Amino acid sequence: MVNRCYHPKRTIVNGGNGMVYLSLGQAAKEAGMSKATISKALKTGRLSYVSKSTSGYQIDPAELFRVFTPKTLVTVESERSQTPVEIGKSQADVFELQLLRERVEDLQRDRDAWREQAQRLALAGPEQQPRKGWGLFGRR
Repeated sequence: MVNRCYHPKRTIVNGGNGMVYLSLGQAAKEAGMSKATISKALKTGRLSYVSKSTSGYQIDPAELFRVFTPKTLVTVESERSQTPVEIGKSQADVFELQLLRERVEDLQRDRDAWREQAQRLALAGPEQQPRKGWGLFGRR
């Protein structure tokens, strides 16, 4: 007897022994691969299957994820609102970001001041100081 369970994102085939198996298409979706890639892995023996019938393959999810990395799933936890502890962390992060931005602005002002000073000195050129020592007709 084959029971089908409904999951919001997939239909899972239960083989009657309490084990949950995936079809070829479901396995491809779970692994984020094409059906051809999963089929090729099944045919070459890289991925094993529980049984093959006219309705298709029955693939153990543990075996699938041994061979292929699971596609990242959006979980309910990631969609829930933040807890007060997480809000505290994000406020600390916002405060640290504000301090870092102020530090960057301060460094930019220092840089601009040094740049202006370097430009003034470059435009003025070297100062001409009277030369000391012997000239053409004697001591200067």
